[in-house]
Amino acid sequence: MKYIFAIFFIVVLSSAIMLYFLWPNKSILPQDVVLRVNGYPMSQKQIDAQIQNQGYHGENREDQVESLVTRQILIQEAQRLGIDKEESFRKALKLYYEQTLIKVLTDRKLASITVDVSEKDIDRYLSCFGKIYTFTETPVDKGEILKAQGRQHTALFDNLSESMCLLLSSLQLGESVSQFYTGTEISSIRLDKIEKEDAVKVVYDRDLARELLSNYKRSREMDLWMHMLHKNASVIVYDKEKKSHD
Repeated sequence: MKYIFAIFFIVVLSSAIMLYFLWPNKSILPQDVVLRVNGYPMSQKQIDAQIQNQGYHGENREDQVESLVTRQILIQEAQRLGIDKEESFRKALKLYYEQTLIKVLTDRKLASITVDVSEKDIDRYLSCFGKIYTFTETPVDKGEILKAQGRQHTALFDNLSESMCLLLSSLQLGESVSQFYTGTEISSIRLDKIEKEDAVKVVYDRDLARELLSNYKRSREMDLWMHMLHKNASVIVYDKEKKSHD
């Protein structure tokens, strides 16, 4: 029943958003009307707000207003044809609402994350280059580490992917760390051995290293946050085939 109410709430909210933006504004005082499009009244404040929201910044004022008029004419024609009442439109509006909601949430969470990259962090990361790393990658399924399926890899640090380099550089010998994909734990990485390789010493960009480490730490915090949301959520998957035989 709660899922029905949730769907009903989204539909109602989507409809309210649609009506707010598309329905003629009856509250505008006659003396405030500066533009009418097929009887649809608009105040100067509304025009300025819509021009700003639609991103008409590169045009002159006349072109901006003309673009706004064209937009309103198209909206009215779509309403006349009943497109706003079609199921496909409501689904598109619901999808837009959900995507926008998720984007605002993740942007807000990302903005709240504060990370610190020390000179020691940079030194440790740069010191990894030119060394041979041996590590074990073990799949994780529903929180369970599948040890029997673990695979050991040995490679020159420089040849590993950027994400793997950043991950391994944060580990001490014998330590493990989880890998995530959109909040879901997919594997466990354990650092087994580090060997020095005789190679030409390369000077790396410390500023670039700082940026990479900062982005990695932010990404790591986001992954952990999403993982906790998954972990604390109540998720029930019903076996439809089994239910049909009951």
